This record gives sequence, C-alpha cells and structure tokens, in this order.
Amino acid sequence: MKFRKKKFTTILVILLIVVISLSGCGKALPGNETGPAGKIKLTFGHFKVSESKGDQLFRQTLEAFRKEHPEIDLVEEAIAHDPYRIKMTTLGASGELPDLFIANGSMLIDYIPKGYAGTFNEALDKDPQWKNSFLPNSFDEFNTNGNIYGVPIQMFSVHVIYYNKDIFDKVGITSFPQTWDEFLAAIKKLKNNNYIPITMGNKSNVPVGSTLFGTLADRFTGVDWFKAQKAGTAKFTDPDFVKALATLQDLAKMGAFNPDINSIDGDQANTLYFNKQAAMTINGAWTTAAITENAPDDIKKATLLATLPPVPGGKGDPKAVAGGSGWSLGYNGKLTGEKRDAALAVIKKLSDEAYGKQLIESNGQPAIKVSSYDQNKVSSLGQQYFKFVSDKKYTPIYDIQLSPALVEAIYKGIQDLLIGTVTPEDLAKKIQTVRDSQK
Repeated sequence: MKFRKKKFTTILVILLIVVISLSGCGKALPGNETGPAGKIKLTFGHFKVSESKGDQLFRQTLEAFRKEHPEIDLVEEAIAHDPYRIKMTTLGASGELPDLFIANGSMLIDYIPKGYAGTFNEALDKDPQWKNSFLPNSFDEFNTNGNIYGVPIQMFSVHVIYYNKDIFDKVGITSFPQTWDEFLAAIKKLKNNNYIPITMGNKSNVPVGSTLFGTLADRFTGVDWFKAQKAGTAKFTDPDFVKALATLQDLAKMGAFNPDINSIDGDQANTLYFNKQAAMTINGAWTTAAITENAPDDIKKATLLATLPPVPGGKGDPKAVAGGSGWSLGYNGKLTGEKRDAALAVIKKLSDEAYGKQLIESNGQPAIKVSSYDQNKVSSLGQQYFKFVSDKKYTPIYDIQLSPALVEAIYKGIQDLLIGTVTPEDLAKKIQTVRDSQK
C-alpha cells in the first residue's frame, strides 16, 4: 500500500510537470504576444541609429515613452539606413515584419496587398486634433484607395544642391548658374581648377537616383508624365525620360562627379565637401543637419543652397524638386486589441507637436504643424533651408512612389549608367521591361 501511494504521487508530479511544460511552450496568437511579467511587448524596426540630433531625439522620445508606459515592453530592432532598406524588403517577402516599423511608400506598395500594414483611418478619425495637426498633403504617399497606411515623420525636399560660395568666387563663378549651359560651364571651370564639381556617395545605389535623378528627370518630363507612367499610359522608353538618362550620363562623362561615386557612401562624400576637395554636394534636406553638426566652421559659413536649373526644352517646373514625406511610421497588420492600441500610442508620441517642435530645433523638417519654436536653436543653414523650400513645389520621389523592383531597376541601372556600361536607350528598355512585368 505504501509502495502504491508513493508510485501514485510520483505519477501526479510527472503529469504536473508535463502540463506546466506544455503551457510554457504554447505560442500566443500572432500580434498578441506579451513581454516579461505580463507586459505588452512591441518590437520596433527603425534606422535612427546615428549621433545626429534628429536621430538622438527619436531614441530619447522612445525612452521617454517607456518611462510613461511601464506596462509596455518596447524592443528596438535598429540598424543603419541602407541595410535597413534591404532588410525591410526581405521581410516584405517573408511577412516577418516587426510590430512597428518605419516604411517608405515603396515598401508599403509591397506590404499593403499582403495585409502586412495596418490602417490609420479609424485612429485618425477618432482623434481630430491629431489628424489636423499634419501639414497639407503629408499623407499622400501613404494613401492607397482612401486608406492611410503610414503616419509621416517628416516633410522635406530630397533634392538640394549645397555649394561652397568661397570656391565658386575663387574660380570666378559669381552666382549659382541659372541656365543649363551656365551649369555645365561652371562644372568645367571647377574641374579645370582641380576641384571635384559635385561629390556624391552612391554605394547603396539610392542617392543619385533619389536626390539627383528624380529632379533631373522631372525637368525633362514634367510631373504629368510621371502620373501617366504610374497609370500605364506613358513609358520609360519615352524620349523625354531617355534624354534625362542621357544627360546624367553626359555629366558623368565630363567629370562632374567624383570618380569613386559608386564605391563610397554619403558620409565619405560629405568628407570631400568638408575638406574643400569638392565645390558641391547634392543630397536631401537632412544634409543641412549633417553640415551644421559636422562641417568645419568655414564650410558652414560658405555653404549656400540651390537647385538644378531648367533644361532646354524641358516640360518640368524649374522651381520643382523631388520631395514629400518620404518615410512614415507604420504598424503590423496582424496587431489587434491592446497591442494595436499600444502601437498607436508610440506612433502618436513620435508625431505630436511637442516632437515636431524639438525636431525643428534639431534642424529637422517635421510633417507636423508647429505653432512656435525657438529660432535661436535653428542653425543659419537650417533657416536658409526653410527659406529655400518656401517657394518650391514637390514632385514625386521615385523610390517612394514606385515598386521596390522598379526602383531597383532604375537605381541599379543608374550605377551602370554612371560608369558607362549601359546606354540610356538600353537602360530605358530594361526599366520598361520590369514595368511591363508588373501589369
């Protein structure tokens, strides 16, 4: 009897262990996992990892959110900008997206049909103050069939020419060129005086396509062509687009860029500008902060802003630049209930007026209407940027409004174009072939 009781007790213990083990191995439904001690766990993929003031503000805001919401376990999955783009494209194929993420319009084009991105319409409608706090048209790039899939984190030009006025004066260029012929003449004069006319870092294949070619192409085609191309009634083999490709290749052939343009990144390109080896650099509005924070004082003082002059016979507006919101905050379409609510709380924290005010004072360009801010905290170059962009119209950013496959075809092709391994005509045909495959 004693033996039987002991055996029965042993069996009960084993069964209890098995039950506990099985319950511990059970996986919660997707989008509803909890973190340590019952906390709501949220993973957040982003690329705000640099030491720029804007990136630091982003991370500090997340840390403030954690203190305000101890019930939420916010886990950052952060890597640098260029590898982040690659990673998010890859995750778009597998569907293993984080709970929260930063996404551009091109990524959303891929995610939306698969149900990977959640919508914001209901949340925005429930909070009119939040909805009305954004700048006009800032949601345009994240709106599909009336559904909003991203909350803009910025609103800016991706095309700005930063030029060193002291170098221009030294070689006899008294003002920034106002015609295309003057622009070409300035490039020749700078090159003849042993300066790199334009420094760019195109190692990731995005910078030249996004910050230079998008605006250059619009100078030839005009924005109506881009809209027609998206609608399928215009082609990349159309003469105006081919002219834009040919003009970019002509600039490369005449030595307008640093010879290693395809093998260095943006920071390395900036160094050439900071060291006075280059007279110009072309990049987005974010370079305003990079120059303010990292350039020598004499470079900061000498830097002025400009844009590409009109091209002969071009159909585009000469005051237009590629620009818009570019990147947005999004959440995983699988999220439901309190986890979805928690994700929206994070996004609101990163898109309210208080955050926008701090972003402006960090020389950033928020998508939020900011009623007042300390202008003394904005650099002279930042103030110059706001004046520069005040009369500009925004044209589409290629890598925001086109599919990932099409963007890759254009931007990788531009790398080849710059080194002369493909002709403008052949590249246009390759791009159009990719476009045709998506119909």
